[in-house]
Amino acid sequence: MKPPEIGLSTAAFYPHHLTEDALVTIARLGFRVVEVFLQTDEEYSLSFGMELDKRRRDLGLSIHSLHMYSPYFDLWAPYPRMARETHERFERLLEIARILGAAALTWHGLRYEVDDPRLLSPFLESAARAGEQAQAAGVTLCIENVSWCYLRTPDHVRTIREACPQLGFTFDTFQAGESGADPAALIHMMDSRLMTVHLADYAPGAPRHLPPGEGCLEWPVIMRTLHDVRYGGPLIIEPAYVSDPAVFLRARDFIRRMWDEAYGVERG
Repeated sequence: MKPPEIGLSTAAFYPHHLTEDALVTIARLGFRVVEVFLQTDEEYSLSFGMELDKRRRDLGLSIHSLHMYSPYFDLWAPYPRMARETHERFERLLEIARILGAAALTWHGLRYEVDDPRLLSPFLESAARAGEQAQAAGVTLCIENVSWCYLRTPDHVRTIREACPQLGFTFDTFQAGESGADPAALIHMMDSRLMTVHLADYAPGAPRHLPPGEGCLEWPVIMRTLHDVRYGGPLIIEPAYVSDPAVFLRARDFIRRMWDEAYGVERG
């Protein structure tokens, strides 16, 4: 199995780069695969999607996935006007994904009051419908494991797999660390429905979303587990509060070393 391609998220440049400008910096750093985090309502317009498409084509970039801004996508909202606007925004998102050739959408899903059983059923029902809608549009809607959202444990993954067969998953290394979850167990439960992987490091008491290699996660274990489930998508670097772009290059080199060390590969 060949090493996965290593990409970079525009979220790593928030808030100092506009989303479209982050693509320029990403290309200058030599990355070719991107996850685009759409941050504002304007960025869910078709005109913005077409501007992104022109820019990524000019730069020679491939957009693997689009990250949804979670407060805009409470698809289970009980207030009729909010529900209507949310679904209209989701339809625009699907069209933007088509324009950009994205394979996946990353979604946090059910946020905050995640242990309230009254919310879980409406969330799963709306997620299943949205997953079908995305599938019909040629893209996979993926729930991400997040420490402050519903998907935190392997049991949560199992529940979503059973209730929403059209959904995929995004695995986030930092979020697994912050949740105290076993990353290998999460990856194994996501298995063939794992579409996207986010890379950031974690250390107790440290700033959140550290660059890979600056925390205490067991990277060789993570790499071996991704190989075990035959993950074939990109590894998207997604740290936060990075002021020196060289950090991204060091992170890429670190991830390559971790992949090689996991399999005893020697680089010439």
